[in-house]
Amino acid sequence: MNPTKSLAASALVVVALGAGAGTAYAEPAVPPPPGAEAVSDAIWPDNPTKQSAFDAFATEVAVGWNNGGGQGALIGLGVGAGIGCLSIFPNFIAGCIVGGVIGAGVGAMNGIKDSNPNVLPAFDKFMATP
Repeated sequence: MNPTKSLAASALVVVALGAGAGTAYAEPAVPPPPGAEAVSDAIWPDNPTKQSAFDAFATEVAVGWNNGGGQGALIGLGVGAGIGCLSIFPNFIAGCIVGGVIGAGVGAMNGIKDSNPNVLPAFDKFMATP
């Protein structure tokens, strides 16, 4: 296939995907009748909503990040990049990048978790909230 045909085929695929995504829409949800109670509220009346549980979790993560998450991410970045550079020697550039990204993520999670002990209970409550 010559470059013109492959370019035209790629362009047609992109246009078809764009047209399909552009014309798709969802109708608005039907509001519940007045006085109706959600099923989750009837089963778990003392549970917070999913949004309030997420807000509490996000607040705890922000506190953990401010108290030591950034430092944990930097330490993890250094360790991960060092291990990645050494372990994948023939392709050390890719190893450094991949190791650095994975190390920064793990270091950030550990730094946030270690500097704020309220993160894990907030995460558990967020995951358990229906």
